[in-house]
Amino acid sequence: MTTKTKLSQAVQPAATEATADGAPRKTGSAANLALWNALKRTDPKATKPFQRSGGFRGTQIDPTWRLQMMTEAFGPVGQGWGYEQAEWTVVERMVFVCVKVWYRDPITGEVAWTGPQWGGTELVRRRRDGSEEPNDEAFKMSITDAVGKCLVQIGLAADVHMGQFDDSKYREESEAYFTAKANPDTQPAAVEAFEKDVRTRLEAVADLEALDTLWRSGVSSRVREIGIVDKAAQSRITSYFAQKKAALLQEAKTRAAA
Repeated sequence: MTTKTKLSQAVQPAATEATADGAPRKTGSAANLALWNALKRTDPKATKPFQRSGGFRGTQIDPTWRLQMMTEAFGPVGQGWGYEQAEWTVVERMVFVCVKVWYRDPITGEVAWTGPQWGGTELVRRRRDGSEEPNDEAFKMSITDAVGKCLVQIGLAADVHMGQFDDSKYREESEAYFTAKANPDTQPAAVEAFEKDVRTRLEAVADLEALDTLWRSGVSSRVREIGIVDKAAQSRITSYFAQKKAALLQEAKTRAAA
């Protein structure tokens, strides 16, 4: 199972209704927020604090990380997603560029667009000695700025813009999430193989003591780690143990009554 497949599953609608031509239509707030929630968490390693003149402070997001996350979610730029420059202008020694981002819906494959956003950068930059020099990256920086603003509209790195990074506990949770996400043992294929192995081993369990031994043999810690990045898989695996326990208790009850 690829990351793109997981995203497709994440944005499956909670409920559907038919359109006039009989096609399903997504309904419900959970479906509306599915893509947003799949993209909103930011890797702390891709951020750094900044302070502008006047005392304004914020969190800067690595633009290359944004590109990586979009590629992971939708595919290579130009195939699964991309952006177009709508217009540009120069005002008072600043260049402004207007950009729109498009992406393919993970379920339907249809192309969707964000709203347009402007990015702006000064055409000159100041040297340490106070003199000025042309900023030859002004247009590129303006496009990067505009693209980042567009991507927030579909949820990418929304937690930073919502102020959640001001909470140290939230940042720690995000660090744990991306650490677990990078772990080979929590990749979709590894989780799928682990889940299959657990079900096979559960079939051989004959009593409650053996069930407890299996759970404590490393399964519980692995399940906790998987739960950081895949709550659905964590829920399925724990439910297997609950179902097996219920079956063993019922068998014991039946034997006692015989």
